[in-house]
Amino acid sequence: MESITFHIKGILEVFRQLSKGKFLFYFLPGAIITIFYFWVNSATSQIANGVNFLDGIPLIGSYLEKGVDTAFNIVGFLFDQLYIFIIITILSPFNTHLSEKLDTSLTGQKFESGILRIFNDLMRMIFIVFIALSLEFLLMGVWWLVSWIFGIGDSIYEFISFVMASFFFGFSFYDHSLERYDVGVFGSLGFAFKKMLMVTITGAIFQLLYYFPYTGELPYIGIVIAPVITTMISTVVFLYYKKRLPKSELDGKTSIHNQ
Repeated sequence: MESITFHIKGILEVFRQLSKGKFLFYFLPGAIITIFYFWVNSATSQIANGVNFLDGIPLIGSYLEKGVDTAFNIVGFLFDQLYIFIIITILSPFNTHLSEKLDTSLTGQKFESGILRIFNDLMRMIFIVFIALSLEFLLMGVWWLVSWIFGIGDSIYEFISFVMASFFFGFSFYDHSLERYDVGVFGSLGFAFKKMLMVTITGAIFQLLYYFPYTGELPYIGIVIAPVITTMISTVVFLYYKKRLPKSELDGKTSIHNQ
């Protein structure tokens, strides 16, 4: 129940902050990359449509066109994955900075930063993502095998898969705050397993934002907003968990890098 309460407070606090025009800048990097992504996609589609003449070549035309289409599909898939990787992982220093600024705004606590810190944050996040994906793929593989052996229905399979993915997504978002409070990578993993419900709820929010809306003219708008909003929610939830919120009279009197 505590985890649910913290998330309700977190969502309300994030809405309050954004409605006041705060932290909107952090949506900008993802939006710029997304605009570039759509531009490249549009240019690629035009090029792909431009090779339709291959079908008119006698005997081999249809094979050539199919081969070119397959090549464009592969390139498109890889470009999609690169785009998602950049938004979620490469831009993680922006989300770490966002988490720090939100922490300072709510508690008064100040944190040191710099180029070296940004680089370390990026390397740490890549390592965290690697660990999370490795564990997720391992557990997903075991779960798939179990569901196949026992003939578990699609609805149950998809629900459990969603919960598993939510846990590992949540784990990566709490690491923004855990690193700031001097918790090591494996300590961060231990925190995730200790607070599984809290971490999973945060990850579920991320997935719901990530996949919605996934239709229309801007199918990837969720990818832009999900990391920023989830970072803010996880930060507020973490501060409530650490009893840094509600703010006490002792908060904000010391300027440190970690505590």
